[in-house]
Amino acid sequence: MSAMSQLKQNNRVCEQELIDVIGIDATLQLERAFSASYLYIPARAPSKAIINAIGLTSAMKLVEHFGCGDIWVPKALLMKYRNISIFRERDAGKTLPELSAQFQTGIANVRRILKQRGMLDNPAPAVTAL
Repeated sequence: MSAMSQLKQNNRVCEQELIDVIGIDATLQLERAFSASYLYIPARAPSKAIINAIGLTSAMKLVEHFGCGDIWVPKALLMKYRNISIFRERDAGKTLPELSAQFQTGIANVRRILKQRGMLDNPAPAVTAL
């Protein structure tokens, strides 16, 4: 393993640690803005981009806890939130193409997400007249 990859490995931040430091809402906002990438946290004052993403209070907490280094911003929480939103919208009657457009992902991906929860369309039972 190269020195650079070891350094990056050491800077990976556990998502739970982010939640503990800045809270779940700010973590979700951070993931929306910077997910699946390294983010430099300055030593003294947060960058404007970080402040715009999560607000000054949460940005200052990031600086205090992680300052002067790169952190890996995961996206697991963001994906869980998106999937829950897809389940709710599907329960509300949205079609696969509507969900695909709303969540900016392919129909096959929406289908896969719904299948994980057993929410894929089953043919409606036939209604018979008595």
